[in-house]
Amino acid sequence: MPEPSDQHHDKGKTIRTVTLVGAILNVFLAVLKIGIGKFAGSQALVADGVHSFSDLLTDAVILLGSRYWMAPADSGHPYGHGKFETLANVFIGLMLALVGIGIGWDSIETLSDTPPPAPGMLAFYAAVAAIVMKELLYRWTMREAKHIRSAVLRANAWHHRSDALSSVPVAVAVVTNAIFPSLKYLDQIAALLVTGMILKAAFEIIWPAFNELTDARGSEEVEKRLVHMAEEDKDIREIHAIRSRQTGGSLLLDCHILVDPEMSIENAHAISERFKQSVITKMDNVIDVVIHIEPYTCEERLVNPCSLDEQLHQQKKKPDR
Repeated sequence: MPEPSDQHHDKGKTIRTVTLVGAILNVFLAVLKIGIGKFAGSQALVADGVHSFSDLLTDAVILLGSRYWMAPADSGHPYGHGKFETLANVFIGLMLALVGIGIGWDSIETLSDTPPPAPGMLAFYAAVAAIVMKELLYRWTMREAKHIRSAVLRANAWHHRSDALSSVPVAVAVVTNAIFPSLKYLDQIAALLVTGMILKAAFEIIWPAFNELTDARGSEEVEKRLVHMAEEDKDIREIHAIRSRQTGGSLLLDCHILVDPEMSIENAHAISERFKQSVITKMDNVIDVVIHIEPYTCEERLVNPCSLDEQLHQQKKKPDR
């Protein structure tokens, strides 16, 4: 099994490599969209190019910030630096939202102007090229994000997907205008659709990060799996007071386990350590488990009544052995 420092190094290297490739492609697409958008007279394509340029700022945040949140736990941050990654997600989401609002505002302002000439077909080809390249970049980035369990890389992948989707109404508007020249303001309407897509992507990035910063519940599925693992351990009589919270792309758990009251402290500690290592090994996104040991007694069962529905936060009862 790789050492934690090696895992952090490999994860950080993957994040920086994927982000750098994305940044280079963003520069190319931004110049392409804005240049062709100006030449072909497509406001929507120019707005889409500005969106691509905004991606560069988030790429820079990831490239610079990854060195901080990938750092191992230390005396100042005993739970690690995962919240720095969460803050980066918030920043990415806010940048997306601001770009979307700006594009929408410009589109609304031009609706009162004299309708511009229909964009040339060159804008359509540029939009299609952008859709294909950004969708491929999204798929690659998301695959790497899932492989290394990186929330910020996943957020950036959605940033790429939003860029790809935002080019779709641009392409549709150009073709429709070419077929039906009498239809006015299609380009501005397409830009408004781009705004809606961008704002939706921004919300999907910000909301999970907000929940993480406010220590919302980490994962109900993980808590259920923890109960099942405790059930399968012959030395654990019950488990309750299960809690989970997220930090970066990882989970922190704590729980109470009940063991034979006649057992020595040394043996009880060994059981808890064995259970902890088993959880961390079998659940890839769990990085730490804090376990409180209690004696399994009749009084304990009365204090924590056994209920199937309340098991995740109270206890899971096992038959006496």
